[in-house]
Amino acid sequence: MTEISGSRTLHRLIYTSRVAIPTPDLDHEIGGIIRASIRNNRQVGVTGLLLVHEDHFVQALEGAAEVVMTTYRRILDDPRHEQSKVLSAGPATEREFGDWNMCARRMTPGDDAILDALDARKVFAPATFSGKAALRLLTAVRGIQARTHRAALI
Repeated sequence: MTEISGSRTLHRLIYTSRVAIPTPDLDHEIGGIIRASIRNNRQVGVTGLLLVHEDHFVQALEGAAEVVMTTYRRILDDPRHEQSKVLSAGPATEREFGDWNMCARRMTPGDDAILDALDARKVFAPATFSGKAALRLLTAVRGIQARTHRAALI
């Protein structure tokens, strides 16, 4: 098991929730979520990725178990999230999203190839995803974000 901050092992939690934000305000609110997440997560060693598609959030949080669970409890209390469901939670051998204290991506029609490859395009219902399928989706998005970031630097 990978150790972080002494004896605490790395923990990963993946959840989904329904977006409870009016569509015209969505981009603005997500920007606020990301700014607050980066500030808060940097202080406690949490990394992760937030995916927004249609009216769903899918998010991975990584860090010490107690810190990840505290972060998730704060999300449960956030009125911008409804019908939250944990898809997987437990020890992880390494960080999948270690480059970001929090990164977000809003899926667009141009991202349909990702959903096609993951057989999720017909009906996007992340509450029915296995933890493994959710992680596969988020790591695919991580790859796109990393390539997009590298291209922007060139």
